[in-house]
Amino acid sequence: MKVIKAKTAGFCFGVKRAVDTVYEQVDVCDGPIYTYGPIIDNEEVVKDLESKGVVVLRTEEELDNVENGTVIICSHGVEKRIYDKLEAKGLRVVDATCPFVKKIHNIVRKESAEGKYI
Repeated sequence: MKVIKAKTAGFCFGVKRAVDTVYEQVDVCDGPIYTYGPIIDNEEVVKDLESKGVVVLRTEEELDNVENGTVIICSHGVEKRIYDKLEAKGLRVVDATCPFVKKIHNIVRKESAEGKYI
């Protein structure tokens, strides 16, 4: 049997950036830290972050109950209304959305605003 070793392994750029962002915030934040949605789709990483005190907000209703702290936007990004809600609540927001995903969100927002069907 021939074994072929992958040239690369691990997380993509956007996911690595998002995960690193949460770990950095764990080191510098004084108050509670939340992610809006799991930071990535990797149960082991999410469990490790939870062991460090990071709480995953899985629904908008859970977000409604947050009164203070830092909310980190997951690598997939969120809808504009979630950003608006976070701002209205006065929460500290750290956006860990993958830059490539954010670019697509911006294109969709622009095209939609021009009346195009997305």
